[in-house]
Amino acid sequence: MNDFIEIRGARENNLKNVTLQIPKYKLVVLTGPSGSGKSTLAMDTLQRECQRQYMESMGMTSESLAKPKVDAIIGLSPSISVGQHVTNRNPRSTVGTVTDIYTYLRIIYEKLGERSCVHCGTRFIPSPSADAETSTNEDDEPASMAAVRCPHCHGEMERWTRRHFSYNTPDGACETCGGLGHTVSLDLEAVFDQEKSVLGGGVSIWFEMLANYHTSVLKAAATHYGLPYNPEQLLKEYSEAQRDLLYYGVESDAFIRHFPDMKPPKTVNGGKFEGVVTGIWRRYKEKGGESGEGALFREQLCVDCHGAKLKKEIRDVTVGGSSISDIAGWALQDTVSWLDALMCQLGPDDKEQVESMLHDLTVRTKRIVNVGLGYLTLNRQSVTLSGGEGQRIRLAKELSGKSKQHTLYLLDEPSTGLHPRDTKQLLLLLGKLVDAGNSVIVVEHNLDVIRECDWIIDIGPEGGHEGGELIAQGTPEDVARVDASHTGRYLREALR
Repeated sequence: MNDFIEIRGARENNLKNVTLQIPKYKLVVLTGPSGSGKSTLAMDTLQRECQRQYMESMGMTSESLAKPKVDAIIGLSPSISVGQHVTNRNPRSTVGTVTDIYTYLRIIYEKLGERSCVHCGTRFIPSPSADAETSTNEDDEPASMAAVRCPHCHGEMERWTRRHFSYNTPDGACETCGGLGHTVSLDLEAVFDQEKSVLGGGVSIWFEMLANYHTSVLKAAATHYGLPYNPEQLLKEYSEAQRDLLYYGVESDAFIRHFPDMKPPKTVNGGKFEGVVTGIWRRYKEKGGESGEGALFREQLCVDCHGAKLKKEIRDVTVGGSSISDIAGWALQDTVSWLDALMCQLGPDDKEQVESMLHDLTVRTKRIVNVGLGYLTLNRQSVTLSGGEGQRIRLAKELSGKSKQHTLYLLDEPSTGLHPRDTKQLLLLLGKLVDAGNSVIVVEHNLDVIRECDWIIDIGPEGGHEGGELIAQGTPEDVARVDASHTGRYLREALR
């Protein structure tokens, strides 16, 4: 088996015909001044060629992935890049969902949740269902199960499954906000100026040419329905039907109620007008709230669930004295304390149901805490995470999943923003990847990480066009002896 990755003649970006061997099954740090070419070597050369070779080995076309400027790379393994980019901008994606911690919690609450009887109000824990499943795959689970019976009044109720504890399903989502925790409304005063006409700037999002175009469509629509229409008329003088036409368009319920027996126009030239408000909402939903008109919307905390995202009856269910909404709002380090306490409270029957899953959940949560993210909450939106936070979450998740071997992991400055105490935990995680038979290459400036690695590759001597050269490589002790290396000088001080 080849114990090295050999790169010959790398010339991507500012790399100057770099040739070197990188030892496998080690923690290797690529370092050097900013802009020296270390990220180019790791991500734009190694990672891209790994992806390209993998696609070709699977018989897939790799035309969309350009070959990096390098003569050859020999000895590559399947790779996983754990970068600082945000890959999921869905507002429903949270720390809890991307780490699967919330998914495990939902199963715990399905099996151990204490609820109130809707008939007599007595709280009880439903007996286990014979049909209960252990899969964490939401798509595989049934939407509902047999009814449960209150042990006190014997009244029957719907059995709640893990779907009911998800704010991404109709079974569990708050009906007011749809499981988002907040409601969004359009600021109509920011869209329409009632003291102006359509042609005079009454619709704030229409510039002159667009106002002229829409005015012609509005005229056609007014003609189709026999409505009077004057583009110079002030918006405050519009009749109710004229306003509904402008705001909501010819296919809206708001406008159709004025002409219930007439069919809407079928073409734009014939007057098929979408409506200003309808169009703004469509673009907002299509672009996930990132349309250029996003500033026209106001976000408010949901008045019913107050940000908890779930229906009231689901928020009322408790395990260990706390609801799933409570836990989603806690810092993860507090969640670990709750999990440890819950494990101690389990009776024999409960242990049989959830002990293994609860153990896995605790390990998974502790790994995220151990990389310095114990302050995060499960309901924190993924899109608000920094690059370093997202990277460490993905790294902890990799270690919590199925064990991989002979895989090349590429990381881009995972220690960014970490306290020295947490940097040690990060190094332990990276060491576990190596001990499992993997190769880890880290682009890094942190001296604590650099001096604890197995092998250093120093790119320089400076950044930009003055970089792109291999300055030194070897163990930290080897590199410390190289006078031309900035990293070497820092290491000499550290080693003293």
